This record gives sequence, C-alpha cells and structure tokens, in this order.
Amino acid sequence: MEIYELPLVFFTVLAQWGIGGVIALTLCLVGRDRVFDTLTMRKIASAFWLVTVVGSCASLAHLGSPLGAYRAFAGIGRSWLSREVVAFILLNGALTLWLIMCWFANDSVWMKAANWAVCLLGIGAILVSSQIYYQMTLHPLWNTLATPSAFFGTSILLGFASVSVMANYVQQNLPATLKVGLLLGITLVAMSLWMRYRIPGADAGSALFWWQLLASLVVSGWLLSRAGSRKIPLFAGILLVVIILSGEFAGRMLFYGNVMSGAPWF
Repeated sequence: MEIYELPLVFFTVLAQWGIGGVIALTLCLVGRDRVFDTLTMRKIASAFWLVTVVGSCASLAHLGSPLGAYRAFAGIGRSWLSREVVAFILLNGALTLWLIMCWFANDSVWMKAANWAVCLLGIGAILVSSQIYYQMTLHPLWNTLATPSAFFGTSILLGFASVSVMANYVQQNLPATLKVGLLLGITLVAMSLWMRYRIPGADAGSALFWWQLLASLVVSGWLLSRAGSRKIPLFAGILLVVIILSGEFAGRMLFYGNVMSGAPWF
C-alpha cells in the first residue's frame, strides 16, 4: 500500500471534496431561490468544513517531521510544495471564519464576500496542488492536463453530488446550477481518464481504474438522471455519495501508484 501514498490520497480527495462542496453551496445561496433553510445550510457548511480540515490534517502524515512544517514558508518563492502548504493554511483559516459567519453572522453584508473569497482560495489551492505534479516533466502520467482536470473533477463531482443529494431531499426538483455543476464534474473526471489512459504506462487494466469508472462516472451519471425527477431517500443519497467518493479514492490511488511503483521517481 506504500506506493499509493495514502496520506496524500486522503489529503487531496477530502480537501478537494470540501472545496467543491463550498462552491456548490455558495452557488445555491446566491441563486434566485434559496434551496436550503438557514439551519440546514449551517449543518452542510459544518460538514464541508470538517471534511476539508480532516483532509488537510491527513497531509501531515506524509511529512517526515510535521513539527517542521513551518519551514515551508522559506521556500514559497521557488517550491510548489511550499506554496501548497501556505495555500491550505490560508484556506483553512478563511474556511473557519466563513463557518463562524454562517452560524453567527449569516445575515451580515460580509457573508456574500466571505462565500466568494473562500471559493477563490479553494480554487487557488487546487491549482497549486495540481501544479506540484504537472510540472514534473520526468513523469508523463503527471505532466499532463489530465492532472488539473482530475483534481478539479474530483472537487466539482463530489461537492455538487453531495449538495445535490441534500437539495433533492428538501425539494424534488434540483436547481439548474446543481445539474450543470454535476455534469461538469462528470465531464472533467471522464476527460482526465481519457487523457491519462492514452499515455504509455497507465494501468488501464487495474481494478482501481474500473472501480473509478463504475463508481465515479456511472453512479454519478445515474444520480444526475434521477435526482431531478424523483425524490431519493436521504440514506440512499448518502450511500451514492459514499460510492462516488470510493471511486475517486481508487482513481487517486492509481494516480500515485502508477508513478510511485516505478524508479527513479525524480
């Protein structure tokens, strides 16, 4: 299991899920019709905050000396890893302030600005994470547009699938914003798979690949086709999101495993 870099798998997938969820929730809040009441919105916001923080903390397990993480600030001018550390520190700080505002200052004039600020910081954090791998020309499986496509695809797919399940639970018809977002997530993940598995060395025969294809694309496609036409029980909806999540975990394990199983790495 070492070749799959599990701390990085949990870090990237969970943090990207949380970011995508905040983006989806923000788009629901700024629409013409509010999808969620205040209490439901606060609970969903808390869930996405927790997912992002847990994911960010998982990254510490990858560090040889977690207490020395502060040294990342010294390399911000030349290292994408340092920039990633700083980006996620800023993101988690902003996300915590955003959550506090959701609970205690939801009607504040600053709330809308906080929503968009966190979304922009989240997008920036995903860009920085993807650049760490994209700039490694030695590894064609990372040095491809499939990398940012996969990272953003995971974020949008999981985030919009989660919010869509909750929206479908409180009202049968999904807003067009959620449908478009879910379709965009499916498209980005599909594009990343198509691009990556055209590159020599990609393990298209792996069970992980086929599970991502089934769990991420087929299940989310079914969710998109059904969530707007009939009400899905909450437990069933949560189960669908868990299955999609497992597909993205499988895809990210293969993302690291295909490269880390070879040598030299760098």
